[in-house]
Amino acid sequence: MRKLEWNVQYSVGVPKIDQQHAYLFELAQMLVKHIDEKEILNKTITELYRYVEQHFAYEESVMEKAHYGDLENHRKAHTLMRTRLELLAGQLKQGVLHRGELVAFMENWLTIHILGEDMKYVSAVAALNVD
Repeated sequence: MRKLEWNVQYSVGVPKIDQQHAYLFELAQMLVKHIDEKEILNKTITELYRYVEQHFAYEESVMEKAHYGDLENHRKAHTLMRTRLELLAGQLKQGVLHRGELVAFMENWLTIHILGEDMKYVSAVAALNVD
């Protein structure tokens, strides 16, 4: 299993979003690392839920300010990720989730989503002066 770690290839050019993405990578790594430690795992899942809501709201607000043309599809992708996260978290709590499924989801979410979907809005938000 490779370490889930943020690096500059994931930069979208908005410092606050880059910082948020880096923290999501940290949370993902904590989930993978502590999958067999129920108390830490539950705290990490709770923090992940909280932070995902904060991150998605901020990212979507930046795209909105930039008049990003594909915002609705991006919102749908975020909704799908929330739903999948809730499903996986429920399976984790029931003890029926295979570790590989969690790792695959987190890798897909953080690498494919950022490199694929998030990079699409980079040119639209480049002209904005956001913190």
